[in-house]
Amino acid sequence: MSNVTATESPVTARRVRDARSFRRVAAAVLLPIPALCIAVGSLIRPGYSATDTASTLDAIAADSTAQRAFVWLGAIAMLTLVPAFIAAARLARRRRPVLATVAAGVNVAAYLGVALGFGSADVYQEVAARPEFDQAELAGYLDAVAAHGVSGLSVGLFVIGHIIGMILLGVALWRIIPRWASVALIVSQPLHFVSFVILQNRVLDSLSWGLSAVGLAVCSVVILSTPNDEWDLPPARA
Repeated sequence: MSNVTATESPVTARRVRDARSFRRVAAAVLLPIPALCIAVGSLIRPGYSATDTASTLDAIAADSTAQRAFVWLGAIAMLTLVPAFIAAARLARRRRPVLATVAAGVNVAAYLGVALGFGSADVYQEVAARPEFDQAELAGYLDAVAAHGVSGLSVGLFVIGHIIGMILLGVALWRIIPRWASVALIVSQPLHFVSFVILQNRVLDSLSWGLSAVGLAVCSVVILSTPNDEWDLPPARA
């Protein structure tokens, strides 16, 4: 019986490209972006303290440039929020696997809930405030859209989910990132609720999202110093 030399085929011998460093750096870059966009958006948003749809449309019509910037910042935030929270949960999962999973799930549900309709309200308001449309007539239409059950579900998921989710995320990251950064994440969204819903203070609201951005930026720094083998499994050979 002839001996068979154990050699790898050209396919199996080919070096497998390890993309973990790229994914890790990309996650680090992405993490603070959504909260930073919302923090800036809170400062420039027309009609921030408006008490009804009609006055909101009047404020937008008076500063349409700021509203367009606000809408685009919101769009960037919505596109990056879910992957950012998944990246933060990945950082926490090795030491807090259950809590990291719950925190990621609650946050993802909250921000996916925005897609049900709540998040598009800013776009509707920008268009409705244009001079070629009758704001008085469209204000009633927008109020009816906001009163729809799906819009209510969207708002409910977002309001409850993003506050509880950020608190859980901050707890999950305790001792993984510096404690002050965990505290910043934990208090940021309750502070956002108080400043936006109760006080109607745009500066304090922007500061609350700034705390989220700082906490997530600290996650970025920790991720950049995390070895690839701790960040993810290596690629398997074919």
